[in-house]
Amino acid sequence: MSQCSLAIHMEPNAKRNEVIGFATGYLRLRMAVQADNVNFEYGNREIIAFLSEILGIQSDKISILQGKDQRIKLLGIDGLDAPQVREKLKPHMKG
Repeated sequence: MSQCSLAIHMEPNAKRNEVIGFATGYLRLRMAVQADNVNFEYGNREIIAFLSEILGIQSDKISILQGKDQRIKLLGIDGLDAPQVREKLKPHMKG
């Protein structure tokens, strides 16, 4: 089975969830999660749900390997390799 890792940088306080694009080695995501009292558990669930929908995989195929309580995270993705992930993300990127 294919698998890969994906480094992301989550930017809170967005009006809606968006994929911005790749920058400095991270996938930038804007998430509609409030930063004033960042609840990382809620934010993590939102990130996984958002990416599972875009990638077309079940949410249990995405795990947070590092950074559970930080804005920069390393995700593990089962069922897709890195080129497949990039291809599925590309139509959703803003930049």
